[in-house]
Amino acid sequence: MRSDLLILLIILLLSVASPVFAQGSGTPSPYLYVWAGDSDEKDPDFLAVIDARPGAPSYGEIIATLPVGARGTSPHHTEYEFPANSLLFANGWGAGQTFIIDLRDPRKPKLASQFKNIAEYAFPHSFARLTNGNVLATFQVKTAGYEPPGALVELDPRGNLVKASSADVAGIEKKQLWPYSVLALPKIDRVVTTSTEMGLPKWALPTTHAGSHDSHTLADTQYVQIWRLSDLRLLATVPLPASVGGKSNLNPAEPRLLPDGSVYVSTFNCGLFRLSGLQGSEPKAESVYTFPGAGTKLECAVPVVVGSYWIQTDPSLPGLIALDISDPAKPREVSRLVLEEPFKKTHWVAADRNSNRLVVTGNNLSWVLIANIDGKTGKLALDQKFKVKGSDRPGIDFGQVRWPHGETGAAWVHGALFGPGPTKR
Repeated sequence: MRSDLLILLIILLLSVASPVFAQGSGTPSPYLYVWAGDSDEKDPDFLAVIDARPGAPSYGEIIATLPVGARGTSPHHTEYEFPANSLLFANGWGAGQTFIIDLRDPRKPKLASQFKNIAEYAFPHSFARLTNGNVLATFQVKTAGYEPPGALVELDPRGNLVKASSADVAGIEKKQLWPYSVLALPKIDRVVTTSTEMGLPKWALPTTHAGSHDSHTLADTQYVQIWRLSDLRLLATVPLPASVGGKSNLNPAEPRLLPDGSVYVSTFNCGLFRLSGLQGSEPKAESVYTFPGAGTKLECAVPVVVGSYWIQTDPSLPGLIALDISDPAKPREVSRLVLEEPFKKTHWVAADRNSNRLVVTGNNLSWVLIANIDGKTGKLALDQKFKVKGSDRPGIDFGQVRWPHGETGAAWVHGALFGPGPTKR
């Protein structure tokens, strides 16, 4: 009886485990998935499957593609971590459309489902997987007039509505409330979302925007929002504090959980903030770091946490910066990976949780790189062997003509992540 209770306790603890992803040192993930847009928009956008097995004869080769049947969707965010059920959410921002791709057989990807508007909300952006298989999604706007504020929405694995909650807050300008990215914290029954205006396509320009799409200036935002996970009730809207003479608090980007249970939020203006008091009535944010890109017109975008390191994309280098976050109150730089000019606009990074690898892409450019991080020192280095056969330059170039699905011409990339071999259906 005692052993049965112990097993039950372990199961319960696992079910509310924090989404800190353990970093393995075993066999690297065999596949790399890259979400790509057809450059001239004459052919469908597609997901590419790359052989990611170091040492394999076909290492770095694109071995399969899945055209999603829609053109000009502006492929944007995928999930940041590979889902346990192998049904990947991939967002086509420009179409306000999300595709759910079945990757249980990686060499034969299939389109499982897709969705656009959910309830009264439109333009889904980012996703966070829950332990029950459901997905939290940020929606930037309402369907009526494509106006903010948007919402936090829970979906089932097929993209059907479970529940939704508006980001609206009395006393705060609506143009400040554009749910952007999301972090689920099941261990403390909380969710953190950031608020940044992504910029809608011309066909969905909000009616309150003066002038044309080209003349509209995106609003500078400064808020993160705290929700209760169990019912999606909005609990608090927290401003990121401004620094003296600086603007690194503007345009909150990505929240991530740290190994000690605290939360960092990065900003597009290259600031880094630590949240505290998430379970209390008055959560707060404090600045802990500013990246070199602050003060430039370049945006620090997607980060990833690997062990005790925060890896940040910073296009002002261009490249990656690794911070030691052993003391979350005082992060310190331990390494930089500065890339050559062809690899400008570093934007997206995701980790292979089975090894020490990172995938890096530019902001809607044609290149994909793999970097390695030393788990003991945080030192970053480029994988020189991940490249097109015969090339003297690292990386895979999507500016090619021929694909597994046909000769549809050049493409650009955005979201990318590593994944496992075939899984049971």
